[in-house]
Amino acid sequence: MRRMNRYSTGKRETQRKETRELLRRRALLRFQKDGFERTSVADIAGDAGVTERTFYRHFSTKEAVLFEDHESRLEWFRAALELRPLDEPILDAVRIAVESFPDGREIVSQVAELRSRVLSEEAIEGHLRAAQGDFAAQIEHHLKARLGDAEAAELHAAVMSRAIAGALVAALDVWTRRAGGEPDELRELTQQALELLRTPPNV
Repeated sequence: MRRMNRYSTGKRETQRKETRELLRRRALLRFQKDGFERTSVADIAGDAGVTERTFYRHFSTKEAVLFEDHESRLEWFRAALELRPLDEPILDAVRIAVESFPDGREIVSQVAELRSRVLSEEAIEGHLRAAQGDFAAQIEHHLKARLGDAEAAELHAAVMSRAIAGALVAALDVWTRRAGGEPDELRELTQQALELLRTPPNV
């Protein structure tokens, strides 16, 4: 019975992720075809073959579709960072974890362009603040595993995690304000941002 429960839970989670991804893809196609403002939740749900209620189980608004990649990236980042050796320099571990994400190049650029075109600066800024906090929490957890429970280690982990997460989000912010572009450009900006923490310029 326990095995059956685990199987059922795993199957439901897989179906949930598949439905969420289908909704995201159908929404992006609609946004490109009809425009963001003229696209309704009913349109997206209909294209995906689900009800509006199902849409709202996955996304609070149609704007939230444009930030869906945050959740999947955070999950991937958490798992990838856990695989890094504890004696590896933290900036290298973070860079490798970020770069390991299997980006769909076309979708990444498409979403970035849509964000910069249809969302307000306040909406984008709010998302970036949330993303920075979530990534900082994952980095801090990883650093605490490296540093132990000493009081000095707590401050070290808190400061470093927030600085590193800030660098990651700054790179994403600059890339988004440039209306996206190639994912390789985001990767290069991320590398440059992390290097600024390693060797900050004299200012």
